[in-house]
This record gives sequence, C-alpha cells and structure tokens, in this order.
Amino acid sequence: MKKDQIIKLLLIIFLSGDLFFSFLQYYNTPLYGDVDSHVLPDEHIQKVIDDPFGFKAISGEKHTNPNRYFSHLMVMKYMQKTPILLQKFVDPVTSVYLSVAILKILVQILFIYLVARFVSGTAKIQNKNFLITATLVTPLFQVYGYWSRMGIVDQSVNYTFFYAVPIVLMMLFLFPIFNSYFRKSKFHRTNYLYLLPLTVILPLSGPLIPAVLLLVSFFILVSAVTEKKNGRLKLLYQKFFRLPDWFYVVLIPVSIFSLYSLVLGFYNTNYEGESLSLIKRFLLLPRGILSYVSHSLGVPLLLTAIFINTYFLRKDQTEESVKLLNLFQWIGLFCLVYTLLLPFGGYRPYRALIIRYDTIIPVTIALIYIFTVSAFYIINRADGKFKNKFLIYIAFVLLVFTFADFKGLGKNKCEKAAFYKMATSSEKIIQLPKDCFIMNWENITDFKRSENRAELIYRWNITREKKLFYNLPD
Repeated sequence: MKKDQIIKLLLIIFLSGDLFFSFLQYYNTPLYGDVDSHVLPDEHIQKVIDDPFGFKAISGEKHTNPNRYFSHLMVMKYMQKTPILLQKFVDPVTSVYLSVAILKILVQILFIYLVARFVSGTAKIQNKNFLITATLVTPLFQVYGYWSRMGIVDQSVNYTFFYAVPIVLMMLFLFPIFNSYFRKSKFHRTNYLYLLPLTVILPLSGPLIPAVLLLVSFFILVSAVTEKKNGRLKLLYQKFFRLPDWFYVVLIPVSIFSLYSLVLGFYNTNYEGESLSLIKRFLLLPRGILSYVSHSLGVPLLLTAIFINTYFLRKDQTEESVKLLNLFQWIGLFCLVYTLLLPFGGYRPYRALIIRYDTIIPVTIALIYIFTVSAFYIINRADGKFKNKFLIYIAFVLLVFTFADFKGLGKNKCEKAAFYKMATSSEKIIQLPKDCFIMNWENITDFKRSENRAELIYRWNITREKKLFYNLPD
C-alpha cells in the first residue's frame, strides 16, 4: 500500500471514529427544556405559526419571537413526525433520542463538509486534501468538551433548530457566493433553485441570521467597490453596476428581508420586563468577551494556534498567503463589528454577559475557518524538518480538542429511565427522583405543570394514555 493511501485510510478512520462518537454523545444527551411548548405549540408560539411574516405583530398584535417562524415550524414538524417514522424500526423511547441524534450529526457533517470543501477546493470526499481539511475541522466541533464557549450544536434539541440548523443552512446559502467571489469559481445559475427560497427562509430562522447576512453582504460590497485593478480605483458606481449577478439576485433581496426581520424583532414580547439599558448592555460586553476567551482552554488554544499560523503565513510572502492574510483582516473586522452589535439584540437573564456560546457562534466559526485554512495552506507549502515539526504541533492542538470532548455518554440515563417507567407503570401520576429532569432544566414538584409534557409523551406513543409526573421535593 502506498504512503498516500495509508494516510488517507488513517484520516478516514479518525474522521469516522470521531463522527461515530459524536453520534453516541448526541444520542445520550437529554432533551432539555421548551420541547413540549414548541412541538405542541403553546398559545404564544401558535401566534408565530399563524403569522409567518409577522404582519399581525407589526399591526399591533405583539408576540414572542415574531421573526423566527421557520425555526418554530422546523422543530414542530421534525419532532412531531420523525420519532413516529422511526418507530417502524425501534421502540418509542429510542425513536425520540434517535431523532435528535440524527438531526445533530447531520448538522455536524454538513458543517464539516462545507468548510472542508471550501478550504480544499474539492467536493471529492476521498480526495487527500479534502480529508486533511476535514480532519483539521472535526476536533474543533465540540459536543461537550469546550462546548460552553465553542458550542455550535446546542445540547437542547429545541434550540438546535434556532441556532445550528439555520447557521449551516446559511453556510450552504453563502457557499456558492463565497466560492465565486473569493475562489473565482464558476457560479452555476442552477444554484438559484435553492438560493432564492433561502433568501426568505433564512432571515426568519433564528436570532443570529439577519445580522450576519447583512454584515456579509455589506463587507462583500465594500470589498468589491474598493478593490484596485491594474493599480486604478474606478468610480464606486461603475463597480457597483459590474458586480456578479448573484449580488443583485440573492444578496440584495436577502438583505432587504434581513432588515425587515430585524425591524420585526422590535415587536418581540419575550423578556420585555427584564430589560437593561443599552449603555448597561455595552458595559457588560467586556466581561462577556473575557469570559469567552478565558473560561476554558478551548478558545485561547485556538487563538494561540491562529497567531502561530498567521506568523508563518507572514513569513511565507507568496501571492496566496498575502490574499489569505487580507481575507483574515476582513474576517477580523466582521467579528469585531458583529460583537459590537450584540448589545443591540437585547438582554436575556440567561445570557447575563450578552456574549454566550450561542450568540457568538459566527465568531467561533470564523476562528475555526481561519485556523483550518491557514494550517492547510502551511501543510501544503512546508517541507523537510519544518513540515514535520508543524505537523506535530497541529496534531497536538487537535488531540487536545479531541480528548477534551471524550465525555457525555449516559447523561440522559435518568430521563430515559423515567420514560420507560411511564410506559410500564399502571399509575396515572408518576413520581420521579429529585434532579431527574424530563424535557426541562429544573425539577417539577407540582404534577399539574407536567400537563403539556405528558401530552407530548403520549403523542410519541411512549405511554398509552396521558400520565402526569413530578419530582420528589428537596
């Protein structure tokens, strides 16, 4: 067997093993809170379902999260139908956790695929460059480990639909645009078949997407109209009218819908009574940044690796390395502006420092991309002893992330056991141990509060009739 074939085989084994373990982690993760109120919509969420584009909200009928219709729709439809479909093959309890694991692993695979394809420049997953790039990305995708600061897929299945799912759909949306603009690849008009629907779907899917799309569109426009060719800077309006078709057909419409989505956000009744002034929110921002950077080893290690890679890129001084460094400056500016805009998104008591793993996902993805593309470039350019040393250093970084994420199995053991107890018990009100959370983040000591959850458990065919439950008090 040739050396390249051995390397490819080892990379495939590593990637397969990592993804399989991630799947096990997802399968062993509790459902956590707000599932029942979204899958069987309560009155607040039903208002969003009945008002997809928020016209009633703007007309004076305010409701919760009026600009997140498609996220609400996705979680409702998926968690209503998928467990029932899987019950043709597995028991009802297993079908619920299997549904969650399948969703989350598909999000992770699509994320890794898009980054690896963009960086490597090839769609062939058996290609050595693709495999190398995927290997650079995969360990940084933390399911547990450093998830509290670097998490992309939410541990709650419910909020996976509000953050990770829209994020990867947005990456899919931006992929042909970035490929055309940054890599000068051919833009195929057939892309419009899925890009055009996403111009409407994305801005109404989750809290982060509208701001990110607006910033990306703005930075592409600024980059395009200020670019010098042949040492000459043409008039701005001349450049604006010579932009690629996708800018007018896709980016301008998605920016308009994103602006509308942000305006719609002002009609949100969620946490209206727990607001802080804008000045106080900005004063919290430095503490949030410090927490993001210093809470655990993950982010500082990633930043350190980026600084080291950037140092080697600066020493290389080729046309390609200069382009990468220039791109990193734009990405850095995007991260700065995005972070400074976060206080405008309002205050949430569960997000006390404004910045949290979920609000900072676009920055986390930007850091992962910079690390991946810089490491991939240096690996391909380096040779001799330097290459061997660089590979050892990269392997060390990836192994730290890999070993940090070896946890999470068995975390839903109590919740799963409670489901089986409900399925087999003849009692109509089930007593559960203290701290055994069922689709929640806290104990339920009053069985009446389990009404909607019990209904969902019944709808999933776990129980033959609706059974209420409660936790033992302290």
